[in-house]
Amino acid sequence: MSVLGIDLRASGKKPSAVAILDSGSHLTQLGSCYEDSELTDLIDEVRPDLIAIGAPLNLPSGFCCLDQSCDCHFSVPGRKGRLLERELAKMGISCFYTNKGSIIRELIYRGIRLSQDLKEKGYNVIEVYPHATKMLLFGDKLPPKNSAASVAYMIGHLTPLVSGMDDHSDDLDQNSCDAIINAYTGQLHSRSDTDVLGDPEEGMLVLPKLPT
Repeated sequence: MSVLGIDLRASGKKPSAVAILDSGSHLTQLGSCYEDSELTDLIDEVRPDLIAIGAPLNLPSGFCCLDQSCDCHFSVPGRKGRLLERELAKMGISCFYTNKGSIIRELIYRGIRLSQDLKEKGYNVIEVYPHATKMLLFGDKLPPKNSAASVAYMIGHLTPLVSGMDDHSDDLDQNSCDAIINAYTGQLHSRSDTDVLGDPEEGMLVLPKLPT
C-alpha cells in the first residue's frame, strides 16, 4: 500500500513537498514539485494506492465559488466554514475556515482542482490536515511551525513512525516533514486506524483515530 503525501502550496511559484511511503511506512521518495503538471506527472509515474493532500478539497455546501461578488452562500444560515472545520474547532484544533473571506482562497482552489483531476484519472484521494495529525499524535505542545525548533521536533517524533528518514536528512524542512506526516496519515487510513470529520457533500477530513 503506497501512499503519496503532498504539502500543497497555494501557488506553483513555490515548491509543494511530496513524500512517498511504502506499505511498511518506509520513506521511499522525498522531493518537491512546482506546477500541477509536475505533480500529476510524478503521480502517474509512481501510481500510488492513495494520495493524501494537506489542503481543503471541497467547498462548503451551497457554494459554487469563493468570489465575494457571487450570490452563492452557505446552505445553512450562520455557518462560517465547512462542518469538518467547525468540528475541529470544537476539538480545540485551529484551522482556516473555507469561506469567502478566507486568506487561503488560492490554496483552496488549487486543492479542489488537483483533487478533481486526480479523481477523474482514477486515483484515491483524501484530505488531511498536518497540524491536526500532529496534535493528535504528539500532543498540543507543538513548537510553532516556522520556529527553529520545529524541524528537529518533527524529525524526533517522526523517526519512530517512519523509517528511512536518515537517507533524506539533507532535504528535511518544515514542508517536507508535513508531506511525510500527510503520507503517514494516509498509511494509518489504509490500516483503518483513522476517523473522519465532516460530511460527504462538503468534504471529509481524515485524522488519526480519535481518543474515545
